[in-house]
Amino acid sequence: MLQSQLSESMLLQTILEMGGITKDSIEQTLENLINEAARPKLLFWDLKQMAKATPFCEKTIEQEIIKKDPRFRQYQRRNGRYGKKVWLYEPTSKLLVENIMNNWEI
Repeated sequence: MLQSQLSESMLLQTILEMGGITKDSIEQTLENLINEAARPKLLFWDLKQMAKATPFCEKTIEQEIIKKDPRFRQYQRRNGRYGKKVWLYEPTSKLLVENIMNNWEI
C-alpha cells in the first residue's frame, strides 16, 4: 500500500513538472501573492513616486506629460500656494500610461 502511494506521488509530481508546475514556481507564485497583499495601497502620489514608477525624471514627467494634459489638473491637490503637489493615484496612473502609449512615438 505504501509503495503504491509513493509511486502515485512521484507520478503526479512528474506530470506537474512536465507542465511547468514545480515546487519553486508554486513558492514564487505564493510569495508574489503575499507581497501584493501586504503592499500598502497608494491613495496619492507625487512627482518623485511617478519618476520611480517610470523611466523618466521628475522634470520630464511634469513638463512633457502633466502640463500638456489638462486632465491631470483635476486630480492635483496642494497644501497652500507653495505646498507640495500630489495627485490622486488611481486615475492619474492610468492617465500617465495612456499619455505615454498614445502620444509618444515608437
